Amino acid sequence: MCQKTHQAQFIAAAPFAMTQCACATTPVLMSAAQAGGQTVVSRSFPVLAAKDGSFVDYPPAYTADVDEALVHTYGSFHEEPAVALLNTRRDDNWTLCVPVTVPALRNPTLLSVNYMVKYATTADAGNATIQTDVMLSTAALPAEIVSARAPLAVYRASSSAPRMVDQAAAVCLATSLAVKSNAGGEEWSHYVDTQHVAPNVRVRDSATQLYLVFTVEEHSTLRTARSLSVEVSATWQKEEVELKARAEAERKAKEAADKEAQLLAEKKAREAEEKQAREEERAWREEERQARKAEAKEREDAKQARDAEQKWKEEMRVQWAEMRKTIETMATQPPPAPAKPSVAAAPAVADDQIQSHIKDTMAKLNMEPCPAGYEFVKTDKGYRCKGGSHFVSFEQLGMKH
Repeated sequence: MCQKTHQAQFIAAAPFAMTQCACATTPVLMSAAQAGGQTVVSRSFPVLAAKDGSFVDYPPAYTADVDEALVHTYGSFHEEPAVALLNTRRDDNWTLCVPVTVPALRNPTLLSVNYMVKYATTADAGNATIQTDVMLSTAALPAEIVSARAPLAVYRASSSAPRMVDQAAAVCLATSLAVKSNAGGEEWSHYVDTQHVAPNVRVRDSATQLYLVFTVEEHSTLRTARSLSVEVSATWQKEEVELKARAEAERKAKEAADKEAQLLAEKKAREAEEKQAREEERAWREEERQARKAEAKEREDAKQARDAEQKWKEEMRVQWAEMRKTIETMATQPPPAPAKPSVAAAPAVADDQIQSHIKDTMAKLNMEPCPAGYEFVKTDKGYRCKGGSHFVSFEQLGMKH
C-alpha cells in the first residue's frame, strides 16, 4: 500500500533532542547554527500520511517504509523416521520447544501466529495425548526435545497431561488438546494440527520469547518410529505504525463524534419542530373530536328522548288496549256461579240453589232428571229424590267433604 512521505520539521536544543526523541525513525541532521551561544539543530523526521487503515490492499504496492511496517519471523523443527529410529534421548513423555524470533524492535506488537504440526508414529502400543501451546515468556526454554516427566518451568505442577500454563511465568496465546488414535502394527497413524491465532499483544520486555511447545504422552515400543514436522510463523507490527494508526483512528473517531453530534443536534431540532407540529395537529384534532363528540351526544340525547317518548306512548297504548279488552271481557262473561257449599254445610233438603245445581249437573252428565219434580234429600253419599229413583253423588256435584 503506497503512502506519501511528508517532512516534519522539529527544532530543539541538541541535548534535549537526543534524550526526548520518541520516534523510532532515524532523524536526519539538516543544519546547525549558533543562536545566542547555543547550538540549535534542525532535524527532519519522515511522517507517513495515514489512509483509511493499514494494509487493506492486496497485492500491496510496497515501498521501503511500508515494507518495514510489518516484520515476519519463523521457527521450524523436522525429524524424519530415519533419525527418529536412532533417537534414544526421549521416553514416552516428551516435549518439543520451537522458538520463534522476536524482532529487535521497540515494543513490537504480535499481530498473528500461524503454525502447522504433523506428527506420525508406527508400531506403537496405545493412543497418545497431545498438547500444543503457543506462549510468550521471558523464561529461556530449551530449543530441543526434552523429557516431559518434569514439566517445564512455564507450566503448573502436574503429574500428567494436560498441563496448565502458569500465568505468572508465561502468557498462553492458544492451546490445542487432542488424542491421537494409534492402531499399532506397521501402519502409520497421523496427527495434523494447524491454527491461526491473532493475539494482538504488545511486547515491552526485550527478553520475551515466543514459543510453540509440543507435548506428547504416548506408549512406544522398541520398533516405534516417529515423524515430526513443525512450522511456525509470526507477524509483528512496529509500534510507530500502531501509534500512527491509533492517532488516525482517534482523529476519525473525533470527526465521527463531531459529525454525529451535529447530526444529533440537527435531529433534535428537527424532532422538536416535528413534535411541536404534531402537538398542534393533535390539539386541533382533539378540538374536532370534542366537537364531534358533543354533536354526537346531542344527537344521542335527542334520540333517547324520542325513544323514551315513543316507548311511553307504546306502553300507554298497550295499557289502554288491555284495559279495554278487560272491560269487554267482563261485559260478555256470565256472572260467576255461586259457590258450592261443602258436604258438611249442605242443607238436609236441597234448597233452590242446590236444586238448580243438581238439575244442571244431571243434564251435563246425561242423567235422567226426576220427572215428578220431587225434592232431593241429603244422604251420606249425595242427594236422592224423595221418590227414591234418582240419585246424584257429592263428587258429581263437585262438593267437597
